[in-house]
Amino acid sequence: MKLSIIIPCYNEEEVLPLTLDRLKILSQEWIAREDCIEVEFVIVDDGSQDRTAELLTQYSKADKSIKVIRFSRNFGHQAALLAGYEFAKGDVIVSLDADLQDPPELIGSMLDSIKEGNDIVYAARKSREIDSLFKRKTADVFYWIMKKFGADIVPNHADYRMVTRRVLNAFLKFPENNLFIRATFPIVGFPSCVVYHDRPERLAGKTKYPFRKMLEFAIDGLTSFSVVPLRICSVVGLLVSLLALLMLSWSLIVKIFGGAIPGWTSTVAPLYLLGGVQLLFLGIIGEYIGKIYTEVKNRPRYIIQEMINLGEKNVIR
Repeated sequence: MKLSIIIPCYNEEEVLPLTLDRLKILSQEWIAREDCIEVEFVIVDDGSQDRTAELLTQYSKADKSIKVIRFSRNFGHQAALLAGYEFAKGDVIVSLDADLQDPPELIGSMLDSIKEGNDIVYAARKSREIDSLFKRKTADVFYWIMKKFGADIVPNHADYRMVTRRVLNAFLKFPENNLFIRATFPIVGFPSCVVYHDRPERLAGKTKYPFRKMLEFAIDGLTSFSVVPLRICSVVGLLVSLLALLMLSWSLIVKIFGGAIPGWTSTVAPLYLLGGVQLLFLGIIGEYIGKIYTEVKNRPRYIIQEMINLGEKNVIR
């Protein structure tokens, strides 16, 4: 069995040497197993602006098991993961972040789960104690909303997972540009399990996911996997129409019986409320239209500037 390890990188010059050194040490343990004969590292440089590309070039020239894909610019974490999956040639493929917050020591246990008959092993956090209160609460809300809106997503699982070749081949058949990878693998199916781990602090560097990017990521995930927001717009529109009809009936009854119809406040307040609701729903609809627009254009999901130690990519069309 050949093991492929996919690592997306963006401005990771501080932590990258630590990550590669630890992985090379651990790879000797994995190769010592009866079920693993070779390990390759597919590292995707997502348009880094620091010395990440230089370090990767040095490491890949010294070690042919380190394969490097360098993007022409920053295309995003999901695009970098996708490129790694398309170029990986292993029988078993695992993806993890470069910051060592996904402990690579867990890969041995994940291989045991694959040996037991699972095709997908999701690595999820036991707790989020190292996160701020705000981040913990927003993460809980995100997973709750995704579940309620019909997306089959593993709570507290990011993109640390191990899959077999047949799962990867099925995943690569998904052609959409707006790909939300962590919710796509559950759609693929096949036997799966979850292993839990403690997430350590980042050893070096800074997080690449500030609040703005986290919000964009959540919106992309929600609108990529559920039409429930559009249905909510329809239901709320119907309820508001019924409410308006009731108010109209009430106004006519009051007028017929000679009563005084309320004036400015009762007129302006509903106008502001309905105006805000309409703008919100237009924004939701616009988000879906924007996704249709990007899908129809069918632009490349990433562009490669340079490859090192790699041959043809493994893409299912």
